[in-house]
Amino acid sequence: MYERMKKIPMSNEKKGFETEFKDLKDYILKITYRIWEEGEVERIRDYYGEKAPVKTPTSVSYSVEDVINSTWDTLKMFPDRQLLGEDVIGNEDLPGTFYSSHRILSSATHLGNGFYGSPSGLKVTYRVIADCICRGNKVIDEWMVRDQACIVKQTGLEPDQFARQLVSNLKEKGNEIPTSEEYVNRWTGPPDSGPLEGAAKNLAQTYQTIWEKTEFSILEKSHNRACQVFGPGARVIYGSEQLVEFLKGYTDSFPNGSYRVHHWILNEESGKNDRIALRWSYTADHSGSGTFGKPTGAPVVIMAMTHAELQEGLVVREYHAIDEVSIWIQIIGHSN
Repeated sequence: MYERMKKIPMSNEKKGFETEFKDLKDYILKITYRIWEEGEVERIRDYYGEKAPVKTPTSVSYSVEDVINSTWDTLKMFPDRQLLGEDVIGNEDLPGTFYSSHRILSSATHLGNGFYGSPSGLKVTYRVIADCICRGNKVIDEWMVRDQACIVKQTGLEPDQFARQLVSNLKEKGNEIPTSEEYVNRWTGPPDSGPLEGAAKNLAQTYQTIWEKTEFSILEKSHNRACQVFGPGARVIYGSEQLVEFLKGYTDSFPNGSYRVHHWILNEESGKNDRIALRWSYTADHSGSGTFGKPTGAPVVIMAMTHAELQEGLVVREYHAIDEVSIWIQIIGHSN
């Protein structure tokens, strides 16, 4: 059953959507545009289940009203926000239950008060990946990673300084930083995408080997030497040597951890590069010196998503959605 569902073409995935939508990709792109750029925020009630949770590395909401309020709050800060849908990697995991992984390039001007402080008037450009479960023409579950380090840097702050203020605000309200188990549970969830197979299995095994064993030479078998990789904090990484440098900064900070894939999709469509979407986590202690400074011993869970494009079996483009502000929150919050 899994093999059959894995190979359903996107253009035929119409079951469960209103007739105005051609397929899953069309549904995701159109409702995103209507809500954000046409300002039809209240129509979220038409497109989200009443109790649809939305989970990010820094927050969890539990109802459609929470989604509406969060959307209005974001538009107050960034009223001219544009959301350019770079890709939708999707699948029908169960009959009538669709899973989409939507990569967005957002541009906006920081014009209002809110989560990112007083308006700076500065332009920001950043990526988001949102994974949604859709059933009966509604989003019923969502995981999302926003490149908050990128936003913070472009509005004139540093991610660790911003995280320090967020931790202070949390503790003033009597809130605790979640445990590692709570973070991993947040990133876990149905539907089951089945055992890893094919190119998705190869990529997941590559990253498990890198994160858990720091064997970077394995990239020679998985990535084109001229690969282009987009990382957190608006990093643009050219070639496999620079990719090793980026990853080593993380594994030096968080050695001897556990890498886990929570959901995967492999899209093989005629006329396109093969595309992979992974929702994954990495659990470790901040016990080494690297990208995140001197070791503190703080427990950390990286809750992330990856999109990869392959040609001739090798990754040529890759996008790592990692919220570095969330990582700093855990380091600072558990260290204080």
